[in-house]
Amino acid sequence: MARLADVAAARLRLDEQELELIDRARYAGATWAQIAAALGLSSRQAAEQRRQRLAAARRSRRQNLDLRFSARIAMVRTAVADLQRWIDADRRWDGRFRRAALVRSTAEVALDAAPSSLYALASHIAADLAEAGRERLPAPVQAVAAMLDSALSTHD
Repeated sequence: MARLADVAAARLRLDEQELELIDRARYAGATWAQIAAALGLSSRQAAEQRRQRLAAARRSRRQNLDLRFSARIAMVRTAVADLQRWIDADRRWDGRFRRAALVRSTAEVALDAAPSSLYALASHIAADLAEAGRERLPAPVQAVAAMLDSALSTHD
């Protein structure tokens, strides 16, 4: 039984390493077709789907880890995930305010961050959204920003 548990742990480590290597390759300019070929996959779509599956599994593991902390951490992660969905759906996001692109990249990193890092990154996101001014943000993002402020607040 212990050896079976070792296999599961090794699979988890390999999935984490594969996700990191895919992200590094993309950052370095590799195409999805090149990544697919390196992984022995039949298409660029298969490589993108694999990356999405690996990222979703990591997010799920992070959410399970969040349960070991206060409910506030889960609220922060939920708020950041909601914000990320709105950002991804908004083609004009990067032009909405001076730090919009920074908020986008910070939210992407925060989604997969450990709880302590998540809280710090979410604090930066909240400050950048506040600096933009609520009136410059779409109504759904205003609601998410308020939820994030509430989750980050030290006053209950």
